[in-house]
Amino acid sequence: MSVVEQLNTASLRNHPQLRAIFKAAESRHLTDQELEEYLHVVPDHADRAQAAKEVREIEEEVVNTVVEDIFAVYPFPKHHRTAPVKAPRDIRYVSAYMTEAMLMNDPQWLNNKLLIWLKTILQSFEFPDREGAAKKVLFAGASGNTGGLEKLKPGQRSIYATYHKLKQYYQERLSPASYALMEPYLQQAIDVLAHD
Repeated sequence: MSVVEQLNTASLRNHPQLRAIFKAAESRHLTDQELEEYLHVVPDHADRAQAAKEVREIEEEVVNTVVEDIFAVYPFPKHHRTAPVKAPRDIRYVSAYMTEAMLMNDPQWLNNKLLIWLKTILQSFEFPDREGAAKKVLFAGASGNTGGLEKLKPGQRSIYATYHKLKQYYQERLSPASYALMEPYLQQAIDVLAHD
């Protein structure tokens, strides 16, 4: 049984008391009141509600940092005049949908609701590749390892880099317990959005 299949076995997506909350919250984070209702129905998921709160609280700072890092290496604004508006918006959507999928315990919903559609759009653009001396700065460690970035098509590299950085910053800024709940969805976003 795959990880996605294991996670889907306990999906809350169609829970009769939560379905309306999840539907109302699509493309945004759950409010404190909605999270209280969620906890009233599934009190054993307090860790998930806490993770959702943490993501909501740090998301703007994390997304802005990701965009700054990516634009320093990939010249989006030179090639796409709307990039400064669209990049943070798209990353925030992915973050919000990932968080809701985590609350539902449903990675398949994340694929169906957002990732497959967004992948089609993102990969249809001719995103710029990294420029000059910045080419290895974003990922190269002491060993020079770029995390398999070189194996991707030029247009996929910036997508991979964006969501890899999102995962990295959430790992740095979320509590370990909250990051553990979010990590599979962060990795899912990388795997779906940046690959064929």
